[in-house]
Amino acid sequence: MSLAGDVNGGKAWRAVRRPSDMNEYSKQIKEYRSMEKPGKAHGKVFVRVLGVRGLKVPIPQQATALTCTLNNGIHFVTTPETRLSTDMRIDQEFELIEHNKLEFTLTLKVRRDPHITAQAQALAPPPPTLPTQSTTPAPPKSRGGMLGFFSSSPKKQSRATPPPPPPPVRPHKLPDNLARYLKQDGTLARALISFKDVAARCDTRLFETSYPLIGQRFEASGSPTTMELGEIVLQMFRLPPLPGVISNQLPQSLEECHRGLRHVAWHKVTYFEGTLTQNGGDCATWRRRRLRVIGANLVAFSDVTKKATATINLKKAIAIEDNQDSRAGVLSPGPRSIDDYDGLCTVERSFRLIFPGDQEIFFFADTDDEKAKWLEVFRALVGHIPPNPLWAELIWQRQQEMAKQPPSQMSPSSSGPSKSR
Repeated sequence: MSLAGDVNGGKAWRAVRRPSDMNEYSKQIKEYRSMEKPGKAHGKVFVRVLGVRGLKVPIPQQATALTCTLNNGIHFVTTPETRLSTDMRIDQEFELIEHNKLEFTLTLKVRRDPHITAQAQALAPPPPTLPTQSTTPAPPKSRGGMLGFFSSSPKKQSRATPPPPPPPVRPHKLPDNLARYLKQDGTLARALISFKDVAARCDTRLFETSYPLIGQRFEASGSPTTMELGEIVLQMFRLPPLPGVISNQLPQSLEECHRGLRHVAWHKVTYFEGTLTQNGGDCATWRRRRLRVIGANLVAFSDVTKKATATINLKKAIAIEDNQDSRAGVLSPGPRSIDDYDGLCTVERSFRLIFPGDQEIFFFADTDDEKAKWLEVFRALVGHIPPNPLWAELIWQRQQEMAKQPPSQMSPSSSGPSKSR
């Protein structure tokens, strides 16, 4: 039997001499700080198109296919087709490289199926009808010779009757169909997004916003009318430059960003605290100490200085066992027997954390109720601790540093046509 901490390599505990010692990435973060060069790296921008809301166009009865295309001047990416409706879900994600003049458009385009072509043909005015020409009787043939001379009237000959004026042309009434809102290539509407307007709002956080979809309607006069046809709903997340983290350790999607920051926040919460007596780890004999469960760490605090003195990484624990169960023969799998513990299992209200390499740390509580609470906490944690990625830890520290800055030094939030949640 060996107690956790007896083996130098990969031990689950360590002494705390400074606050940074409590961070599992303290060494990597120090290296990262030395590599920071402001202005030399670019962040990522994740954009998820959730869908379209409140589309104000006639929806055909036939199934109509629509795509959304992102164009930032460098990349031109089109989503799979979705069925056109007043409120439709697109749920497609894009990844962009941040730069000072980042702008992009989102264009909705309708596939020109036969029913759309038929609608476009219905917009064409009918061919003009030619007016019917009235026939006038031919004038009588003139009589020749002296007879014609004496029979001709001195009066002026009557003029031909002019044709009636053509009937007024009635203006062509355009049917209110979807094709009336489409350009020749099928474009329905477009939204323009300037990233600088929302950069502060999506910096290291999930930000939901909507933008107006601008389109046009063909009029009988021949000139289109520009109008707002609905809105497109987006989620955005800015991942700042992290030059000390290799690319395959960075998040690859907006969901990974959101999940990573949710997990790092989980690791900062104090879930339980109380007093236990410990044997193992940094305690060669039974020692009574004040303990807190902070994220994945069991942290010991000095009664005098109130500062952290040691930490146990619960991510390395593989089991939690009640010693009362062990005495009853309910041991975790392994070659150990009750004799291996040299009487440690016989301590009342005791339990142990088990680590790889046959290492254990023993504890006992002052009361049965306190022991039950500690066992409940440890059983909920051991084997169920979420990961805490390095990139998320770096961002969390960056946010803490920014929160300590005076408001005058923090970059002001830009205004924009958007709403956060």
